[in-house]
Amino acid sequence: MGCSCCYAQKHRPDSNYIRYFEKPNIIEAYTGKYSTNFNFSSPDERKTNYKLVANSSAYIGADLNYKWLTLNYSMAIPGTQVDRHVRLEYTSASTRFSGKQTVFRPFYSSYNGLLIPDKDSLHVYTPFKGIQFTRGGIDFYYYFNKSNFSFHTANYFSNQQIKSAGSLFIMATPQWQKIKWKDPSRDIISDTATFNLLSSNPQWLSVILRAGYAYIFAFEKGKWRIAPSVIAGAGGVREISTPNKSLNIATDIQLLLDAGYDGPNYYIYLKTSWDNLKTNLFYKSLSQVHADFSITGGYRFHHFRKKIMRIL
Repeated sequence: MGCSCCYAQKHRPDSNYIRYFEKPNIIEAYTGKYSTNFNFSSPDERKTNYKLVANSSAYIGADLNYKWLTLNYSMAIPGTQVDRHVRLEYTSASTRFSGKQTVFRPFYSSYNGLLIPDKDSLHVYTPFKGIQFTRGGIDFYYYFNKSNFSFHTANYFSNQQIKSAGSLFIMATPQWQKIKWKDPSRDIISDTATFNLLSSNPQWLSVILRAGYAYIFAFEKGKWRIAPSVIAGAGGVREISTPNKSLNIATDIQLLLDAGYDGPNYYIYLKTSWDNLKTNLFYKSLSQVHADFSITGGYRFHHFRKKIMRIL
């Protein structure tokens, strides 16, 4: 389940590149599927030697963007989980604040229970209940090209990119993460280093700095478009609940791509993303790999004649 809201300031880039639609508000529906893996490895090795996976699923959701307010709600589709016989909880929430060149996105997510893949059998899992992965932080984006490129267009199909253009941007993410295992047992995890990490209930703070580039390929004056983005960076990690008090390194790579039709009355597009965040901890290194694929369809509409609750 997820929710978000956005308060966006209006800005007017070069009209030769960005076109604002006469119908500024949108309502959209989407469906997709995501996956999340937690890969553990020894600090001096790249090969994964222990793995946990989220009981991820397909999902459906809807967005409403009206004037300065954006609301979003999504839910899992029953029967599409990795293991349909196990019920585990996943919660996420985010809020987005946008300016002319900046975006602030506070976020929170929590996995209450994970799955242990069987090493010898494909699509066979052992439930790992009683363990919780939690994280919260803020994504900050700053885009350098505000004259002929709009991140609102690149990411949300809210405007129309008439001509192809791109922008360099920087991103900073301070965040807190925590793993909590209520009743540690070696019967569940036989690997000593992984057991020591998870049973210590680790918490850590990190700040990751990234650089990225986003580009929109516009066709037929913006009716069709393809928008790839690449982001990479590194930062520092400080554990706050283990014997390790030194500053370690975290790295992150993100790839994003969306493509679709962007019309004055409706739009439809495909979106895919991949993110690999690797954190070097005292006992082991942890790579959190998240992938998502979705299809979205939206309808544009005018402001209502009368204000809603006297504020919208």
